[in-house]
Amino acid sequence: MDPKNDDFSIESTDLDDSVIAEEHASESIQKLRAKLKEAEGKAKEYLDGWQRAQADFVNIRKRDDEAKNEFLKFANSDLIYQLMPVLDSLELSLPHDNKELEAVYKQLLSILKSNGLEESNPMGMEFDPRLHESIGTLPAETGEDDHKILEVAQKGYILSGKIIRPAKVKIGEFNGK
Repeated sequence: MDPKNDDFSIESTDLDDSVIAEEHASESIQKLRAKLKEAEGKAKEYLDGWQRAQADFVNIRKRDDEAKNEFLKFANSDLIYQLMPVLDSLELSLPHDNKELEAVYKQLLSILKSNGLEESNPMGMEFDPRLHESIGTLPAETGEDDHKILEVAQKGYILSGKIIRPAKVKIGEFNGK
């Protein structure tokens, strides 16, 4: 045997082994990259799902808070509705110069206003059937007063932007003569 040929065969075997090892490492790297890509995809999917669930939770909490606030706005509406005849009676007694009743009326009205109640006294306004209840007509002296509210028989009330009792009114009617 020629020693030179032996060196060549050793080098060739070493070279073949290193090529095989390199190819094997390359395959391992490709497999690892594929697994990494798959794991990143799953992580992104889980993160997206978590973020959607978090957003849904925030939205549900907001809707719940809005519903709770809406409920609280109108929770006292039945009590306020029952107190409206008392307000009407007190208001009718005011022209009789009774200072004590006037003070009670103002105090009660102030408490109700602090709970979202507003009076609707539409004198001189254009009639709107969504806001007012017509109980009759009055002759209007000018065309300008046609379909305008000329008399308020009973004030209306609005609770937190919602009409709980429309104002009862008489509307001007101009005949043009």
